[in-house]
Amino acid sequence: MFIRFRSAIFLAWISIARPVLWACGRCHRRSSFVKAGIKRTMGAHPSDKSERSMRVRVVLIVGLCVILATLIAIAAALVGTRLLARRVEHLLGSSPRTSILELFYSLQAWSWREIILTMRRAQSGKVAEHPMDSFVLSPSLLDQLAFDPATFHPNAHPHTHNISLTTQIGPRAKRPLTLRLPVLIAPMGYGIGLAADTKLALAQISSVIGTAASSGEGPFLPEERAYAQRWILQWSKGPWNHSRAVIKLADAIEIHLGQGAEAEIAVHKTHHLPRRLKRMAGQHQIVFHSGIPRDFFRLVPYLRRINPDVPIGVKIPASQHLEADLAILTALSLDFITIDGSEAGSAGSPAVISDHFGIPTASAVKRARDWLISRHIEGVSLIASGGAKGAADIAKLLALGADAVDVGSAVLFAMSHGQVERLVPTFFQGPSALVFADSPKHRHPRLDIGQAVLHGTHWFEATAQELQVILQALGLGDVHDLSRQALIARTLEAQTLLELPTSQHVPGESGLSQQVSSLATEYQRLLTSLTEQFALLTSPRSVHRHA
Repeated sequence: MFIRFRSAIFLAWISIARPVLWACGRCHRRSSFVKAGIKRTMGAHPSDKSERSMRVRVVLIVGLCVILATLIAIAAALVGTRLLARRVEHLLGSSPRTSILELFYSLQAWSWREIILTMRRAQSGKVAEHPMDSFVLSPSLLDQLAFDPATFHPNAHPHTHNISLTTQIGPRAKRPLTLRLPVLIAPMGYGIGLAADTKLALAQISSVIGTAASSGEGPFLPEERAYAQRWILQWSKGPWNHSRAVIKLADAIEIHLGQGAEAEIAVHKTHHLPRRLKRMAGQHQIVFHSGIPRDFFRLVPYLRRINPDVPIGVKIPASQHLEADLAILTALSLDFITIDGSEAGSAGSPAVISDHFGIPTASAVKRARDWLISRHIEGVSLIASGGAKGAADIAKLLALGADAVDVGSAVLFAMSHGQVERLVPTFFQGPSALVFADSPKHRHPRLDIGQAVLHGTHWFEATAQELQVILQALGLGDVHDLSRQALIARTLEAQTLLELPTSQHVPGESGLSQQVSSLATEYQRLLTSLTEQFALLTSPRSVHRHA
């Protein structure tokens, strides 16, 4: 086919090339006269009629060349289109086993995500890892929820400037963690996840906005604590032991038992580790041990003795046995519990864990709040983590029972805004190269901390304003007045999992009562029809006809 295509193009060129070449030759022979004419045109008007007519001929010849070139292109396009159509038609009718159509069949059963993970496993022979986020079914459970707008009762709030977003974490502690909005920067450790510049930018953002930064599972960074006005120490299962002085610096302490993207498995970090992290750990690979630490039940009293005034909490993955976990944790007199849902991500987490383990964050928060209410447990703050992309998701999680929400990926994307073009096309890397830690062997532009702080701060400010707009539309004056009454389920799945009304729900009637009512109506219609048929069969005229 391609040989025929080239032959057609060659014949078309031969049929038109000779007059084009002849015209170009005349142009070349007359070039000296053309130059002289142009010079005269820039100065005085030419007086010689022959030179003027020569310029007209040159213009006509150039126009003819352009027309001929256009005709050649059109002819080539027509011939190529016809040949391509024949090839595609033949391809569609052939067996897809060895043609490119096999790719389309595969993509119906496989997503690009699974194909990339398969290639990664084949390349390395090791457990495939996610760069950051976990796989989420589309639409996610949060996207299956909507808000119920205020009309007559309640009325919409008149203004947004006096709507309160202030939040307290651990109200039973002597020194609760007070935030200007119910949004926390998710724990992301230095070296094992983020670069030092990214940690410093996050610390500055937290101070400007009035929220809290977290150490994550990584080691203690003195400069991060210096920039962060509110700082949460995450007690991890890594190789570094935080000193008593570091514990005293914390405004809150979170004991890391597991997370949605990694459950509670052992994690080995061997690649992309900066030199400073290796010096802190005293080894070339970082190992996070699996399971619950043996001294866990002695750890909470130990931390309270060192820093008795700040809230102490625990982070766990969202599981089906969530209520049993809560029963154990609340017996320890914790101040807050962070629940990491299946949508949560982590740098370098095993894809088989992050994609196929755990329950959604929305469902876990709802179940946790229901359990605390049923046990009459108050003063324990719930922090939702995983899947929140913006103000709408944050407000939905707060309405389901969370007191605050951790946000990670959205902040990192916002921080890298305006800097990604420095990576493409020179380095062919994504935004994660700007914010993640990397080995000194890999060279790429560093994060501009000033720009990162500016855009990260803008994201938080926009999120706060959007939360106030949502509360205004709901007729609420405080963010913690949000409840499930403000939510509507868009799908049957959301209605079942979260026990919320749908657009077909009549207030005052439960779903079961609606079904019973509908069933009774159908039975009434059936009974009426059967009665009429029985009356017809037993009438004297009908009996006489049958006789």
